[in-house]
Amino acid sequence: MNEKAKTSWFDNPDLLVNVILLLSIAIVLLSQAMAVNSDVNGFLMIRNLFNHNFTYIAAIVYFALLKTKMGRRNFNISTVIYIVLYVLNTVASIFTIFQSFTLPSIISFVLNFLILGYMCYAFLPDTRLWKDLNFNKLPFEEIKNDWYYYVVCIVSLVLLLVNLIYSVDFNGVVTTLLDTCFIILFGRYIYLYRKYLEDDELKRIETKTKKQLQDNLEKNKKSKEEKKDDDK
Repeated sequence: MNEKAKTSWFDNPDLLVNVILLLSIAIVLLSQAMAVNSDVNGFLMIRNLFNHNFTYIAAIVYFALLKTKMGRRNFNISTVIYIVLYVLNTVASIFTIFQSFTLPSIISFVLNFLILGYMCYAFLPDTRLWKDLNFNKLPFEEIKNDWYYYVVCIVSLVLLLVNLIYSVDFNGVVTTLLDTCFIILFGRYIYLYRKYLEDDELKRIETKTKKQLQDNLEKNKKSKEEKKDDDK
């Protein structure tokens, strides 16, 4: 059995993308089914689709593109667009606080802000946008990848507990649980990409170091041979 087959699904980027994509589709379909069962009119269903499900619709488009050659080839562009959409989602969570100043709305904003920062930390360092906006001067690198992921998971679990306390019906409980699963899995996806970049950078450094050592050995060997010839 090869190493790829031994990898757990949550550490396998391909499998994780499939799970996130399926989960996003399930959340959108389930929320719309709940709206139908609640006898919500068409206008409210559309508004709900683009309010609560905005994040998941964007995720469906983003991860579906990653399953295509065009999406993988234009990964940085797709990711920057997705980050911009997440900025809009974070701004919307600020307005939610103004409309309803509750503990869930505050924690939700904090969580959105953390995920947005985590996405910038993981995806943007290799892009021109990162340098143009001088993000390289911010202390992103002082925080380890593991810490970012664990903080996102902890805050999402706190939000889950708070939402469960505030939920008064079964539909709210189901939606809250699925939201939390999505956030943790998406955080894992960001974690794996950042880890891939760190491992790739480490390999480049090791390759460069080995090459330098090999060059030094060859120079020393050549110097010794030249010295022997001079002695003769």
